[in-house]
Amino acid sequence: MRKVFIALSVFALFFAACSSDSDESLQPKPSGYFRIDLPARQYQTLDTSVLPFTFDYSTSANMLIDSKSDTATWVLVQYPSLNATIEMLYKKAADSSDLTRFMLADKEFVEFHYQKASGVQTHDFRELGAKENVSGLFYDIDGKEVACPFHYWMTDQKHNFLRATLYFHFTPNNDSVQPVIDSLRKDALKMVKSFEWR
Repeated sequence: MRKVFIALSVFALFFAACSSDSDESLQPKPSGYFRIDLPARQYQTLDTSVLPFTFDYSTSANMLIDSKSDTATWVLVQYPSLNATIEMLYKKAADSSDLTRFMLADKEFVEFHYQKASGVQTHDFRELGAKENVSGLFYDIDGKEVACPFHYWMTDQKHNFLRATLYFHFTPNNDSVQPVIDSLRKDALKMVKSFEWR
C-alpha cells in the first residue's frame, strides 16, 4: 500500500508540473527590436568661411566638408553612434534656369523613391518656420524599405541651391529604426529653421 501511495504522489506531482499554468512560461518570447540609445539634443553652429551658408547641427554629429569644384560642395553631417549621415550637396547656380534644372532633378530623385514608399508628405519651408530668404520643400518619405526616410532642398531663389538626404550605412528596416528617423528629423528641422544664406 505504501508503494501505491508513493507512486500516486509522484504521478500527482508530475501531473501538477505539467499543468497549464507552467505552459505559459515555456512559450517562446516574441521577437523584438534592439535598444537604441539616442544622443542628447544639443546644437552648435556651423561656422566656416568655405560655405555661403550657416546652420545649427547636433553636437553628437561630425561635420565633413568636401569641395569638389567651384560649383559643388558635399557637406556630410555624420552620426557615428547611429550609423547614419545627412548628406548635403550645395550647388552654385549661374542663373534661374540652373535653379529650375536643379529643382527638377531633385523632384525626379524624390519620385524615384515612390516605388518603395507607402506615402510621401511634402512641407513648404514657410510652414516649417524657415528664415525669410530661405525657400524650399521638405519630404517625409514613409515606407519600411525606403532608402531615404526624409529629403529636402532649399534655395535663395537667386544663385544658391542645397539638397539634403538622410541615409543609413546599413539596409534599414524603417519600422525598427523609426525612433532614430524621428530624432534625426528633429535635427534636420533644426537645421532648416536655423539655416541662413550669407
